[in-house]
Order: sequence, then structure tokens, then C-alpha cells
Amino acid sequence: MNKFIKEICNRIFQDCNVSTLKGKTILITGANGLIGGFLSDFFHYLNTQHSYDIKIILTSLSKNPKRIKHLINENNIEYHSQDLSIGLSVNKKIDYCFYCAGYAQPSKFLSDTTTTFFLNTSGVHKTFGDIYNKNKNARCIFLSSSEIYAMNETDSSHKETDLINVSLEHKRNSYIFGKIGGEMIVNDFINSGLDAVSARVSLCYGPGHLYDDARVMSDITRKAMSDIQTIKLFDDGSALRRYLHISDFIIMLLNISLYGKSSVYNIGGKEEVSIFEMASHIGKFFSKDIEKGVSDNKVSQSAPKRVWVSLERYKQEFGETNFLSFANGIDTYLKWFVNEFKGLQK
Repeated sequence: MNKFIKEICNRIFQDCNVSTLKGKTILITGANGLIGGFLSDFFHYLNTQHSYDIKIILTSLSKNPKRIKHLINENNIEYHSQDLSIGLSVNKKIDYCFYCAGYAQPSKFLSDTTTTFFLNTSGVHKTFGDIYNKNKNARCIFLSSSEIYAMNETDSSHKETDLINVSLEHKRNSYIFGKIGGEMIVNDFINSGLDAVSARVSLCYGPGHLYDDARVMSDITRKAMSDIQTIKLFDDGSALRRYLHISDFIIMLLNISLYGKSSVYNIGGKEEVSIFEMASHIGKFFSKDIEKGVSDNKVSQSAPKRVWVSLERYKQEFGETNFLSFANGIDTYLKWFVNEFKGLQK
């Protein structure tokens, strides 16, 4: 575990009471991704630094999971390469499941729409069903997305109780409908007396993704670390975002997972910046120029102009969050990126 990941794990441990996880068996699907991978690191950190004796079961589709390769042979960890749209094949009694499987990168979920939809629907149904068959007291956490608000108005923050606008013509429907369907399945389990929750994730970023991650922040950073002097954006960069550092995200997710009383929560940031402002932070760090552009790129065209989720429900249960500032968060992210990937740039 490198120093950047360990520092974040220290912060999470200090700010969140996770003592209830001692001795538990935890399943993380999608463990080769940003969120699943970081949860894997954190639970391993609890074992090695605080003797939590957690049995950690990791799954992803990859037979060679680069993000978590350093964990595969560690004590109390087992890895399974599985296609969850077919079903889960783990013969263990699970106490907590974090369902992180599925594509979170727009370029991926736009290019593989059928798999995207079924991972978030039939995959959730089969995985949670298998877990509850072995342990009716298990707690299952589904990672949904703020993308479900993509067709709602953006003049105010989106609450969990808002009606969801949909359109059959939207380019991101496989992802949006998949997340809505996944939440519906979670609610069915809850209504049958089982323990589950959905977390609508919004714009999580930070150390822990793979080099070829295709989200806009990592894409711009990868270009900035190359020999390119001027980085041209897909569009004018005016879209507004409230990015959430991985440390704040994990703290909020664990609070919801361990102590949350509602069936669904928004998880997002507080500080609003434009895509251009975010890109300018990266440009300044690497001494590169950022140029606004106009493009018919299908990813940027279908992206919402503003992403803003209400955190009031979370605040009422857990109080104010001491968010890491965007300037500090992106600075540590960029330092990690250079440390992790220097030499790989073209």
C-alpha cells in the first residue's frame, strides 16, 4: 500500500467508527475499479494496522485485476473472477456486500449498453439473493448514481425524494435505467424484510484508479503528464460539478452502510467548480495550457450541464461533513498520479 492510499485510510479511520466490522466477512464486487479497489485497500488496512480480522472476498470480471493485484495473496483475502450478470459463485456466508460492479466511466457504459444494464439489475438481484439465502441478516449496499437525475432540472439540488424524469431517447439510458432498476430491486428486498441500502454516488475522484481510466479528470491528467503542451477540452468546459474526494466518499459510504436508517442516500461534494476550472488546476500543476473547445463528442453531449445532489438527508443523520477542499484534494490526487504512473505517459 503506497503512502497516498495509507494516508487516506488513516483519515477515514479517524473520522468514521467502523468497529462493528471486526471479525466480519465482506464481499466487494467490482473490486478492480476505483471505489471497489479503495474499499478493498481500506478493509485490508483495518486488518494489518488495527487487527480487525475481516475476511475479505473480492470479485471482478478481470482474470488479472491490476488495481488489486497487491492484495490477491494476502491473508484473509480471496479473489474470484466472475461475471455477475450470470450470477455469484461464492460459497461463503457474507455479512456485508458492497456492490460496486458495473461501468462508471461514460465511454465504457455508452459502448456496452446491454452489459451495463444487466450488471445493475439482474446482477444485483442474483448477487443479493444468493447472499440472503445464506444469511438473512446480511447488509447489502448497492452503489447507484446521481446520473439518475440527469434529465431533471438543475436550478436546485436533487433530493432523494424527487420524481425522476426519464426519456427513451437519452444516450445514457442503459446506465440510468440500470441504476433505477437496481434501486427498485433493493427496495423489493427491503420490503421483504431484508437489510439493504442504495447510495447515489456523485463524482467521486482521487487516488486508486488504473492508468487507462477514461473519466474526464484522469483523461486530462494523463494528457497533462505527456509531452502535449496545450490540452484541448471536448467542449467549453462550462458544465458544473461538485467533485467528492475518495476519502470523504468512503467516510460517507461507511456511515450509511453501517448506521443509515433510510433506503437511499445521495453521496456528493459541496464545492462547485466547472470542468474548465478543474482542468485549469491540472494545467497549473503540470505547467500546461488548457484550451476550450467545441465538439460533437457523444460523451460530453449526453453529460448533464450541472450535477448537484442534496446532502440534507445525510446531514440530518450524521451531521456536517468536514469536506476536503477541492484545491487540496486535487493536489494530492495529482501528486499520487505522478508517483503512480510516471514513465507510462506517451
